Amino acid sequence: MNRLLLVVPGLLWPAQQTHRPAQNMALTALARLLGRGRRRIEAHTHEECFLARLFGVDDEMPPLAALRHLGEDDGPASESDPGAHWLCADPVNLSLTREHLLLADFADDEIDKTEAAALIAALTADFPDLGQFSAATPTRWYLRRERPPTVRFAPLHDAVGRSILHFLPEGEEGDDHDARHWRHILNEVQIALHHHPVNKAREAAGRRAINSLWFWGGSPRPDTTPRAPCPAIQALDPMARGLARAASIEPGLPDVAAALRAESLVVLNELAAPARHRDLDAWRTALAALETDWFAPIAAALDGGGSLHQFQLLAPGERIGFSLTVSHRARWCFWRKPLALDDLHAAGIKSESARQTQ
Repeated sequence: MNRLLLVVPGLLWPAQQTHRPAQNMALTALARLLGRGRRRIEAHTHEECFLARLFGVDDEMPPLAALRHLGEDDGPASESDPGAHWLCADPVNLSLTREHLLLADFADDEIDKTEAAALIAALTADFPDLGQFSAATPTRWYLRRERPPTVRFAPLHDAVGRSILHFLPEGEEGDDHDARHWRHILNEVQIALHHHPVNKAREAAGRRAINSLWFWGGSPRPDTTPRAPCPAIQALDPMARGLARAASIEPGLPDVAAALRAESLVVLNELAAPARHRDLDAWRTALAALETDWFAPIAAALDGGGSLHQFQLLAPGERIGFSLTVSHRARWCFWRKPLALDDLHAAGIKSESARQTQ
């Protein structure tokens, strides 16, 4: 008998004004699982911090950049650099709207490797005292430093689509000197990027400029070693893969057949970006694929009385999330009716509204 723990960020659509985001979708297996299991609406938590806590890293400021870097394709090699301190330095676009600078991230196919390499080389040359810049992918950049920063950085996903004014680096209470220093660095970086030929060419072609970086995830290494909740980890997400490697487990790629054969934690991020960007069509397309590729085989395994003993679904969200636990015994609970995802979405909105009025 084994257990499957499935983490699906963005499964609950975050926009309250969209009342039935999954309307007219054939989500039979998901509805059956939701109806038969024990459900609980959860408060918002950062997606990256949620994963860290799942591995027992409950620090106030977990070293998210170091963990994500460890999960990149060259992650195992980075373990041989124990003196390094890492910051995520992801490329972003800032646009002026009325009186606010709004931050937007880039999709994986919006920046090519040549552009990323040219900008990384320029930043390293222009800011030699800051550290060593590198790019694991065209949209995931890093800054290696000799010592950790002493300020608080907001996670990139919290700032996307919002004014950066409320997400700039913050110092400890009563000491804002280092925070002001990092804000100055950010301004200097923006000036350097603005004048770079890569961005001149992008703007001439009608493409969004890579006109800023977003520093985040920096923190000293945790006092506790991550502990994997399951002996097998499957994920494409580099944060989840880094946590697995920090827990001495080499992660595999998502594979439902393998996940049903052995106790596994699987992290599926297909819904996260569409939910974050309010791209309902992309979210529905990805959800339909999850229904076919994951929820249907899981429901069938539970109904068939095979080796799957327990299924847990964890869905952290931008505004709210939920958890679901379904035992193999639930197949005998015929009186429990299926629950549509949209009905759970409505219940979550009602719960959040009630909490806000308290």
